[in-house]
Formats: sequence, structure tokens, C-alpha cells
Amino acid sequence: MISLIRMSLLFVVLGLSSGQILADSVIVSLDVKDQAINKNFLLAAFSMRITRWPDGRRIRVFVLPDRAPLHQRFVKQHLQVFPYQLRNHWDRQVFTGTGSFPVTVESMEEMYHMVSQTEGSIGYIAESFKLNLEKVRVVDEF
Repeated sequence: MISLIRMSLLFVVLGLSSGQILADSVIVSLDVKDQAINKNFLLAAFSMRITRWPDGRRIRVFVLPDRAPLHQRFVKQHLQVFPYQLRNHWDRQVFTGTGSFPVTVESMEEMYHMVSQTEGSIGYIAESFKLNLEKVRVVDEF
């Protein structure tokens, strides 16, 4: 009986820790240099409340589909809101004519490609993805 409880606890601990192993990274295009990106700026950019970098250039936001596990994890951990709250905010802005949707990409590979090819862009990627740092910059300041 005790060994069964220990095994159950081990599975719970392993299950919880395996979800935490892969940290997400915010990536930006190489032309975005020396920009201070804190949690407030990150939330404002991904919620489409701000549309320009501090130097005046347009921000292009890329996201994965709402149901993608990486998207859900990123929104909860880094933006500290629920994915449905972010979607409701986007919908409200678009339908009232005060904003637009971010660009949705279908995979991490497409996210990496679009951020690397689009000036002023921002997105996110799982740490397990092999990045070429000659094409994008990883932002760790938040």
C-alpha cells in the first residue's frame, strides 16, 4: 500500500515537473535592438494595446492558435492571463474597430520563420526549438 502511494506521488511529481522543463522564449526580429521588454510591455504588445516599439516602428505580433499547448502555456505563464481572456480582448478590439488580431501561425517553425523575416516582429517559441541566433534575438529581460 505504501509503495503504491509512493509510486503515485512519483508520477504526480514527474508529471508536474515535465510540464515545467520546457521554458518558453520570447523572440524578436534582429532589427529590434536594445528595447526594454518587461512583463507590462509584453502583455500590452500581445494584447495589441500598443502597436509601436518605443522608437516608433510598428510591432508585428505572431501567435500560435488558441488551442496550441505552447500558446496556452505562454499566455498563462508570461502574460499572466487566461487564453480566453486574451481572445476576448482581441475580439472586442476588432469588433469595435479599435484594433486588430495578431498574425496566427500554425507551428513553431513558421513562428521562427515569420519573426526572422518580418521587421519589428515579436513571437514566442519553446526552448526545445533549435534557434539560429543570426536570424532572431531571444529576449530574456522580462
